[in-house]
Amino acid sequence: MQPQNLRGISVNWTRPAYTDLVVSGVLGYLLYQQPSVPEWVTVLAMIAALRCIHVTWTV
Repeated sequence: MQPQNLRGISVNWTRPAYTDLVVSGVLGYLLYQQPSVPEWVTVLAMIAALRCIHVTWTV
């Protein structure tokens, strides 16, 4: 039996590369220094910069 995807969404996790960790850290530091940026936006930007979560929409 094949595994079923939840509503056509497939989420894959890969280990982030060293360069992605550095870019994510620098981005997080720079956003953290801005008082007008909420902390949750900083965290989401850091996670997106890691490029380790891949979401695929299947039809």
